Amino acid sequence: MNNQKNCITGLILVLLASATQPLQAEVIHREANSLSKISFVSNESWEPEDFVPGTTIPASYVTGVDINLDGKEDEPQWAKALEVDVPLSYGEVKTASIKALYTDDEVYIRVRWPDATQDREHHPWVWDEARQGYVAGSQVEDSLMLSFEAGCEWTPSLLGGYMYDFDAWHWLAARSDPLGQAVDLYGNVQDRKMRNPDFHRFESRVQEDDWVMKFTENHDVDFNAPWDEIDRVYMKQAVTPVLYLRAVPDGGPNYPSFDRQLPAPRGIPQDKTQTYPQFSPLKLEGGAGEVSAKGHWQDGYWTVEFRRDRLTPARAIFDTLFNRLVQFSVHVFDRTEAINEGSESGRLFLRFLPDELSEQQLLVND
Repeated sequence: MNNQKNCITGLILVLLASATQPLQAEVIHREANSLSKISFVSNESWEPEDFVPGTTIPASYVTGVDINLDGKEDEPQWAKALEVDVPLSYGEVKTASIKALYTDDEVYIRVRWPDATQDREHHPWVWDEARQGYVAGSQVEDSLMLSFEAGCEWTPSLLGGYMYDFDAWHWLAARSDPLGQAVDLYGNVQDRKMRNPDFHRFESRVQEDDWVMKFTENHDVDFNAPWDEIDRVYMKQAVTPVLYLRAVPDGGPNYPSFDRQLPAPRGIPQDKTQTYPQFSPLKLEGGAGEVSAKGHWQDGYWTVEFRRDRLTPARAIFDTLFNRLVQFSVHVFDRTEAINEGSESGRLFLRFLPDELSEQQLLVND
């Protein structure tokens, strides 16, 4: 990864190697430098006093899954999943509700949010009378992105003031939904301008230094263990006021395109109110095509269902491994494609529950 040398990850590995016998020293504090602090926690519920914890999204275990990804969640398996309402900040959409299921091999996540209009066109070709020709229209497709902890340290906000990596699933109403897919993205955030043109400049949404948390266990843990009992690292770094962010389809330097531009219609139309698509979705294969997704709009609400293998064939460091508790966040874009105009959740914990856990137990949040 290009920004790995800028992460604290390498430093974490060094300090972990030096932190011998973690059960005897269950909370280990380090000064990374004059601005950064690191705390290693093992088999202990300790957390920094001003750390903002997250909301648990329980994933119910199901067998014999026969879910048709259509955004309607009318299969009986969905009735087994607890729905959790999550507040959103910054953008026009203020709330979303989430459900999750998992099998031995797959994970399913359903997100539902209010939207008065169904926007399934992305800058379509529209007739311009003054120019006597077609121009790109202003309509922007509705979209939804899930950001997961991956690779380096992670924070729930896309503009949270820190350098970090994320694994993202981006569903687009016009450019991915017709093919039943979401674009599997690799994203990272830098604190300086990069030569790569895929990085774009944004102002940070966070002004005060805050704690970033990363889980460090890569093996299966007790499913009943709450998030604050899993081995983890807390990092506090100085907030960067200006960030440079990119999110590109998985696939390395030659990452694939997920759409193609269509030419504008020619001639004077009989119906000047009719629009035509400017972009056509392309079927994604390999790393960029590992996430299936489908959305359905009805009665002022979008519902989107996602599906992905718990362990991707590539097993890349930026592909989330769903075998325990996973940090993630939800980002909704209503009539905007600008990162700094979208709505976003706080920290969420996708917690895989054992089959025998009752619905009453599901209601207890960590």
